Amino acid sequence: MKLYCLIIALVFSTNVFAQNLTPKNLVKEEASLNVLSFLNLIPEGREREYGFTDRSDFSKIKIEEPYETFYVKNNDKQFLFVAGNEWRVPISIEGQYVSLLTVRFNNSKAEVVDLGGNILSGKIQEYEKLVPGAEGKRVLIRNTFLNQDYIANDIISLCKESEQAGLLTINTLSTEPLYKINEGLPEKTSTSAFCEATIAIINHSTDLK
Repeated sequence: MKLYCLIIALVFSTNVFAQNLTPKNLVKEEASLNVLSFLNLIPEGREREYGFTDRSDFSKIKIEEPYETFYVKNNDKQFLFVAGNEWRVPISIEGQYVSLLTVRFNNSKAEVVDLGGNILSGKIQEYEKLVPGAEGKRVLIRNTFLNQDYIANDIISLCKESEQAGLLTINTLSTEPLYKINEGLPEKTSTSAFCEATIAIINHSTDLK
């Protein structure tokens, strides 16, 4: 009986350990460990530029749920989502998102590389209030052709079956929505409209050459 209980305990511990090694958990752990080091790099008197009232805010911070970041790639008018090997991690004070940490993986190790984006952090929170739920699955999509940021609750539902690791072909027939978050309140859109707008700007840029 004791041996059986020991085996069960070992299996449980192994599962918990494996769960803690997920990329999202590693990102959140790295952000929690190193956020103060980056906050202390903010020059005296410039705290408001980063979303803080003053340095006393640093003791009130909370690390929120990370967003994996994807970018849009044009493959002869077929659009792909490409994992950017980076995460945006909101920092909040008393429930208000004020800034973002950028975390990247270097040789499988999470590393904080940047701090900023107080406006974008506010837009992310607006989205979370409008579309609650789906924690842990939400991703940030950066469309550099349109200079727009989007959030999706489930990126897999936006895509066709992947043919190559790290590349996700956008499914224009998907019914899963995206939300544009840069201007005003988050705006719901579709993969079809997303791709059409991207094609239009690419064609316009080509015509100008």
